[in-house]
Amino acid sequence: MLVATVLPRAAGFMAATGVKLPAVAILSIQACLALCVLAVLVKLLLYATRLALRKTSFNYVPFSHDLKDVLVTDCIHTHARTLTHHKVQRNPTRLRPADTSTGLVLNALKATAWSAGQAYEWCQLPRVSTNHFDVDSFLAVWCYINRNLALQREAVLRHMARIGDFREAFLSPQLVATHGSVDGITNIREAFTALKLVCWINSVERTHFSAPYEERDCDAKFSFFLPRFAEVLSNPEAVWQDWQDEYREVVSGFDVLTGDLPTVERHSAVGLVVLRPPEPTLHYYSLFSHTIGYDTVLTMYDNQCYELESKYTQFVSCRSRPVWPRVDMGPLARLLNRMEGDALGPHLRWTCARFTDTGPVLRIENTAAPLSKAQRYGHPYARQLHRSTLPPATLVAIVVSYLEYGMQGLKPKHGGWTWDELQALNSGVSWREWEDAVWRQWERGELDPDASAGGLDGAAAVSRRQGSLSGGGAGALPRVGVAMTPGGGFWEPTLSEPSAVMPLDDFRALAGAVPARLAARRWQLLYGSARDGISLRTLYRKAAGRAPTVLVVREAGACGHVFGAFAAEAWKSGPRFYGTGETFVFMLRCRPPRRAAHWISSSSRPRRGWASAAAARLPCGWITSCWREPATLVTPSQAPSFLAKRNSRWRLWSCGNYEAWAREGRRAEAVG
Repeated sequence: MLVATVLPRAAGFMAATGVKLPAVAILSIQACLALCVLAVLVKLLLYATRLALRKTSFNYVPFSHDLKDVLVTDCIHTHARTLTHHKVQRNPTRLRPADTSTGLVLNALKATAWSAGQAYEWCQLPRVSTNHFDVDSFLAVWCYINRNLALQREAVLRHMARIGDFREAFLSPQLVATHGSVDGITNIREAFTALKLVCWINSVERTHFSAPYEERDCDAKFSFFLPRFAEVLSNPEAVWQDWQDEYREVVSGFDVLTGDLPTVERHSAVGLVVLRPPEPTLHYYSLFSHTIGYDTVLTMYDNQCYELESKYTQFVSCRSRPVWPRVDMGPLARLLNRMEGDALGPHLRWTCARFTDTGPVLRIENTAAPLSKAQRYGHPYARQLHRSTLPPATLVAIVVSYLEYGMQGLKPKHGGWTWDELQALNSGVSWREWEDAVWRQWERGELDPDASAGGLDGAAAVSRRQGSLSGGGAGALPRVGVAMTPGGGFWEPTLSEPSAVMPLDDFRALAGAVPARLAARRWQLLYGSARDGISLRTLYRKAAGRAPTVLVVREAGACGHVFGAFAAEAWKSGPRFYGTGETFVFMLRCRPPRRAAHWISSSSRPRRGWASAAAARLPCGWITSCWREPATLVTPSQAPSFLAKRNSRWRLWSCGNYEAWAREGRRAEAVG
C-alpha cells in the first residue's frame, strides 16, 4: 500500500518538473521500498513472537557441572552461559559492563524484546544458578528472578553488591558525590539503606547458617533468603533488630578513621592506602570504605601489628575505574622474614596466599596453627595478630618500594588485568635483586626511621601525615634505594671526581628517590665552588642544557648541614615557574643523614629559575635570589623539618661549598 501510494505521487512530481527516469530505475526504487517494508514487517513479527514466548517465571536451581538451559551468575562454568564479573567468563556480546555480577544482571535485564541480542536471549533461560552464597551472588540470582522490583530498586541493589564484594560503602556525602554515580546512588539515604540491607543478610546468615566462605549450606541459604528479601527490601526498618548492631558498628568505625588525628595515608602512584586504626576492632566495611579507588591496603595497628591485603577489585573485571596489577607478595614475605630473623618467636612467620587468591593477605601467622578460610577472609578482629619487630615507617617504605619495583613502567587500566597478563608480569620480575638491595640498606642501618627523618621520630612523623602523597610517600619515610636504570640494573653511581660536599654513600642514599628513567651510573661535576670559585654566572653557564642535575650545598661552620635538590629538567633563568613533580629537595645531616621531600600536591608548582630552586611551595627551605658573595641561603627557621610556613621567620645561613652534578654525556631531554 505504501509503495502504491508513494510511487504515483513521485511520478506526478517528476512529470510536473519534466524529470524522466528510465524504467529500470523505477523498478529498482520499487524493489528497495518493498524490501524496507518487508524488513519492518519481519521486525514487528519477531517482536510479537518474542513477547508471546517471553518467560515470566524463573527459579533457582543448585549448581552442578552438567547444567542445561541454565544461566550461571557470579562464577564461571565449563559450558553454561554466564553473567559474571570474573575474568574468565562467557558473557553476552555488547553487554554494558559493570563492576559486580548483580550490575551485569541488571544491565542484561534492560535488554528489550525489540533490540533483542544475546543479553535478551540469555535472560529467557528459565533457571539460574551459582556455586556459592555471598551478597553479590545472592542479589544476582534474586534480581534475575524478581525483575520488575529489581529494576525499581536498581541503585540500592547495585550498591549492596559493591559493599558485599569490595567492602566499599559510600558512608559520607563526599563519597556519594564523588563515586555515587557508579551505582546510581544520588543521596546518602540510599547508601545507608544499602548498608542496612547488607547488614541484615550478614546478621541472619551468621545466626542461622554456617559462617561465610565455608560453603557448606549454600542451597539452604538461597531457600531461606530468596522468598524473604523482597519484603525486607521494601521496608528495612521492619527488621531493624536484625541489622542494627552491625550497622552501628560499621558507621561508628568509619567515623573513627575520620577523626582529628589523620589515620589514612594514600600513595596514589602505586594504588596503596595505609590505614592506622588504633586497635583491630573495626569492621571491614569501616576500613575499606576509606580505600575506594585503591587496590592495595596496608593496615597498621598499634603495637606494630600489620596486615597487607590485595583487594578483590584486582581479582575480577572492575570496569568503573583503572585497576593496578596484582603483584605476588611472596618475595615481600621472604624479605620480611629475613629482616625479622629469629625475633618473631617459634612458628611465627610472614605468610600470604598466592596472587591468584581472591584476596591474599600478608601477615604474621602461626604456622603451627594456620587460619581457616573463614578466618582469613573474616574481619581483622576475628583472627589473632602478632607483633612485628619492624617500625611502622620502615614497613611502609618497604611496601611502597616493593610496589614501585614490581609495577615499574605499568599503569592501571580499566577492566583490570587478565590472568595471563598477571602471570607474565610476576614471572618476569627479578625479585632477588630487589631483596638483596633492600637487605643491604637494612644492614647499613639506612631503613632506621630515626636515622631517616633527620633527627625526628619517623613513626610519629608518618602518623601526622595525611592526604594523597606522590613519590611513593617520601618525606618522613626512609627511602628504599631501588632506582633502576633503563637496562634493568640498580643505580650504583660513580662520580667523575671526588665531591667536596658529600661522599659517594650519600649519593647512593638518594637512589630510591630518583625516578627510574632518570637514574644514571656515572655523574659528572659541572660546577663546584671549591674548584670554579663562587660565581652564579659560572654555575648557569656550566649547567646550561644539562638534565637531570643534582645541586648540593654544605653549610659553613661546625654543624655542616648538607642539603640540595634533584632537578629533572635543565636549569634556566626566567620569570615563570617550570618543571615537573619529579623534582625534589633533600637534606643530608652529618649523622643521621638522609631525608627527601617531594612535590606533594597538585597545587604545588615547580621551580622558578636557578636561584629559586625550591621555591614554589615545595615542602622545604627556599633558595632565594639572595645569592651573594660569599654565598648565603635564606630559609625559614623550620627548614630542617621541611615544613615551610607562610609566617616563618627568616634567618641567614652561610654556605661553605656547593656543587652541581649531571649525568655524564647527557643533554636535557625534551619534555612532552
